[in-house]
Amino acid sequence: MSNATRKTRDLTQLALLIALEAVLAFTPLGFIMIPPISITILHIPVIIGAILMGPTYGGILGGTFGVLAIIKATFFAASPADLLFSPFLSGKPIQSLVMSLVPRVLLGLIAAWLYRALKRFMGEIPAIGVSAVAATILHTLMVLGSMWLFFNAMPLRDVFITMASLNCILETIAAGVVGAAVCKPLMTVLHRGS
Repeated sequence: MSNATRKTRDLTQLALLIALEAVLAFTPLGFIMIPPISITILHIPVIIGAILMGPTYGGILGGTFGVLAIIKATFFAASPADLLFSPFLSGKPIQSLVMSLVPRVLLGLIAAWLYRALKRFMGEIPAIGVSAVAATILHTLMVLGSMWLFFNAMPLRDVFITMASLNCILETIAAGVVGAAVCKPLMTVLHRGS
């Protein structure tokens, strides 16, 4: 496969994952309702793209996730906590931008770097699962930690209680299972075309 063809393929995959992120962000499809909790799956396309295409594309997808979070918080906020992600409504624009963008960009970078490091030792499927789970946990910790650090929105103890909640655990499991279930077949198809 030529470099131009590979670049076109990667940009097409990136565009599809960005479109998927937008659909998930602005429709109920991005949230699985298991009363009384809501589980988000918005982080999963970022992880899939990072593992399939590497850290640069993972960072772009993470940045897209962050920008969509800002737009949603600004125009479609569902709770007072959502307002913290809007630099226009939070009262602390720089902190909102940092909290919305940095953890999401790092989500993509961490997933890609971990996968590349781990696949040498564990094989593809375990490396995908572990990378997805670890990146999800770190992302959640960064977002909740930012809420505590920048906005004093929750006591530090509540950050860790939330991390141990059913919601966070289910999001983490979903990332590992869906990441492995989607990435491995796509890798097989993509490598066949290389």
